[in-house]
Amino acid sequence: MNSVHFTINEWTALSLGLSSSSEWQEWAETQRWPQAPEPIKFNKIPAMMRRRMSNLTKLALQSALSLADEKDIDYIIFASRHGELHRTVNLIESIIDGDDASPIAFSQSVHNTAAGLYTIITKQPIPVTSLSAGEHTLHSALIEAACYLNDNPQHQVLLVDFDEPLPEQYQAFENDAYQGYAFSAILSAGDDYTLQWKAVDKPTKDVNMGYPQTLDVIKHLALGDNQFAIADQRHCWQWKRK
Repeated sequence: MNSVHFTINEWTALSLGLSSSSEWQEWAETQRWPQAPEPIKFNKIPAMMRRRMSNLTKLALQSALSLADEKDIDYIIFASRHGELHRTVNLIESIIDGDDASPIAFSQSVHNTAAGLYTIITKQPIPVTSLSAGEHTLHSALIEAACYLNDNPQHQVLLVDFDEPLPEQYQAFENDAYQGYAFSAILSAGDDYTLQWKAVDKPTKDVNMGYPQTLDVIKHLALGDNQFAIADQRHCWQWKRK
């Protein structure tokens, strides 16, 4: 079994109607999404830039900027399984209809859109990685962070994981209904958390994936669980808090 270690100094999550720790704890206990919630205030993002962003990018940046404000960050990981897929689908449909693809829309449809905009907003020359790894994108991002911290034990890593439901054209591949979300955490070297994983003997498509793994992690963190496991079609991921 493989394992990495890290410390979560702070974390936050953002979704429609869910921002505070108490709101996320209530969601974790009930698994019910808020009804008729107030719109999210994306007040950390400059208004002129905010106008052109997708809702997903705004979620990621508001979450990241709120958590990392005035913090010393040495490395950033933006992680998303599907990224700006909604923009990509719209671009493809406009091309099929015979229209020219909008350069602005295209520039904000790439997977590292949020990563690039974060460095522009903060004016900080910090190394940034944009990562996607299927259903276990968050866990792969945590492994990336832990490897970096192993080589740079005095540094801090900002990890931002975000996603939203698939476009209508891809709904056949969706598992459970959920809202768009962003999860941000500041990580440092340490052994407060141990993440272990192993490949399942026989990969299968019969596993009920349910929510994205990130939402499962948020649930356990909000509830203060010291141990939990998440299984997918290829791996079993085991968390343990010291």
